[in-house]
Amino acid sequence: MKAGCVLAGVVLATCAQAQSAVAGAETREVVRVGVWAMTPYVTIGADGQPHGVLVDFFDREIAPRMGVRFQWERPMTVARLERSLITGRIMFTPMLARTRERLKARVQFADEPYIRLDPCIAVLPDSAITHVATPADLAGVTVGWVQAGALPAFMQDRRIRLDRVGSIDWTFANLEKLRLGRIGAAYFSNPYTPQFFSAKTGMELRIISLPTPRIPLYGAFSPQTPRTLAERYARAAGDAFAGDRFSTYMHRAVVESVLAAPARTDER
Repeated sequence: MKAGCVLAGVVLATCAQAQSAVAGAETREVVRVGVWAMTPYVTIGADGQPHGVLVDFFDREIAPRMGVRFQWERPMTVARLERSLITGRIMFTPMLARTRERLKARVQFADEPYIRLDPCIAVLPDSAITHVATPADLAGVTVGWVQAGALPAFMQDRRIRLDRVGSIDWTFANLEKLRLGRIGAAYFSNPYTPQFFSAKTGMELRIISLPTPRIPLYGAFSPQTPRTLAERYARAAGDAFAGDRFSTYMHRAVVESVLAAPARTDER
């Protein structure tokens, strides 16, 4: 009888702690967050909501340290995300390139970029493009990208023809154009995105690194967001990203993607 009472007490205590945690999360300050799709950082779920490594990391590691709850909006195009941030429809986005135009619009960028990307292009296996050393190697090639997406100076060379799509699922749109031969290459700010797409769909791609500096992405706040919130983010992000914690999340996502990839048949 005594043991049963002790067990019941433990169960009640555990339930009370869980309810307290839920209640605490519900009463936290809500921060409206906007994102754009970039696998595996941000993916679009079957429910239309954002998922992925970045969402998981920010919900688990950043929000509790800030004492807030992130309310994630459905993924947007980069152009709409930019407008929503400037007008204050959203308060924050976890990753955005710092550009002159965005600074002029008074977007508040964090001081430290914790995410840095390695630009690349994806081509079909039989493409004549085997390496890229200078913009001249892409002269006359139509390269797919996304509207309002920032580009390194290397890709802004006038000899490169850019074909920008405006869809939310821009990765699929560009790689479908590549498959159909409508573009000669697709630009990506990081190699993970085409690698994940290839693993998921079985579409064979050759990924070629570009000789450009790494692209820093910053947490960015609306001009209307209180500066104190940005300061809380700076402290929280400094702790959360320490010790390669984000790399651990990314590594797990890579492993899960490989394990979930469909087996490819030998067509020889």
